[in-house]
Amino acid sequence: MKKTIYLWLIKLVSLFYVNKPKSGTVYLMSFGNNLAFIKALAKKDELLVCYQAQCQAAAKQLEASGIKTMLIQDGFGFAFKKLGLILTARKLFCDNYYAFLGGCLLDHHQVKVIQVWHANGAIKTFGLEEPRTATRSASDQRRFRKVYDQFDDYVVASPKMGQVFANSYQVSPTKMKVLGYPRSDRLFKQDWQKETKARLLAAYPDLRTKEVILYAPTYREVRDNSGQVALNLPPNFDEVVANLAPKQVLVIKLHPHLKASAVKLKQRYSHNPKVLWLDEFSTEEVLVITARLITDYSSVIFDYSLLPNAGQLIFYCYDLEAYAAYEGLQSDFVSWLPGPLVKSAAELSQILAQPYQLQDLVEFNRLWNTQNDGQATERVLAYYYPGQY
Repeated sequence: MKKTIYLWLIKLVSLFYVNKPKSGTVYLMSFGNNLAFIKALAKKDELLVCYQAQCQAAAKQLEASGIKTMLIQDGFGFAFKKLGLILTARKLFCDNYYAFLGGCLLDHHQVKVIQVWHANGAIKTFGLEEPRTATRSASDQRRFRKVYDQFDDYVVASPKMGQVFANSYQVSPTKMKVLGYPRSDRLFKQDWQKETKARLLAAYPDLRTKEVILYAPTYREVRDNSGQVALNLPPNFDEVVANLAPKQVLVIKLHPHLKASAVKLKQRYSHNPKVLWLDEFSTEEVLVITARLITDYSSVIFDYSLLPNAGQLIFYCYDLEAYAAYEGLQSDFVSWLPGPLVKSAAELSQILAQPYQLQDLVEFNRLWNTQNDGQATERVLAYYYPGQY
């Protein structure tokens, strides 16, 4: 009921802005990993970045570049003081699902709402294809659809991802713009690769002689019976760590929204020289020195596969059946995984004990990274700001 009332408030406020002149661009930011594209947008149009609290550090970087930013969070203050700045934009870029959009009255002849998702591809299901959505009330599902229907365009890197969106949001495939993901561009820049690798090895010189294994699982909020954050680890993971060879080192990178879980894991392995965290470097940066990537259902694979140093990808899906039933997985994902799928710590240790073999990622990238070639930003800007090219 509270959500319904709030969306009615959003609708009421938006009535005052629906016919007002539109100008400028707004970027809604819930992930702080697309800053290069945002800075490029600022060169094309008057830009306001509306960010959520977890992106405060990214917002400060943008502010240092002279870009206007504004913290947003649902509430009366947002509805009455900040929503109007969003509703008077001519273009609205979104990097995620934003519930308040479902209540907005928008004249789509004046305003274009563009989804620039925060990942190149998808292993997990989302939207209306997520299993839990079917258990939600009819009113909830209508509320979700109102948000999905607000997007005029979906910027995607491949027809494959376009089909995922069309299925997940039940929207027309004609809304899919296969232009590439701007966020992927820097993965192709040799200067960035070299500079990032140099910074990493300067900070951790011992890694020059190590085989770096990155464990980057998908988002899981694990809690114990009392509701406290619990260790976010697969069964018998300590055995995997113990079985690492002397020349191997494990870097753990949890989802950025799992800071409490990360704190507990650091405490567990604080005195183990085989485990590193590299907190001052992002997951994307660590990929530059990664020889083997262990994940499960994370979209990190779509980034790693673009790097020239991409080695072995291992899918540690210890909860495959349960996860598929609860969270949902793309029905064909096993057929296109570019690496072995294992379900136990023993299987994982066995693979890590063998010299790794490079996977052939050509077909995988043709499927998922079709238009990710280092020029995505240029194509997106040329498409949405054609008069300035």
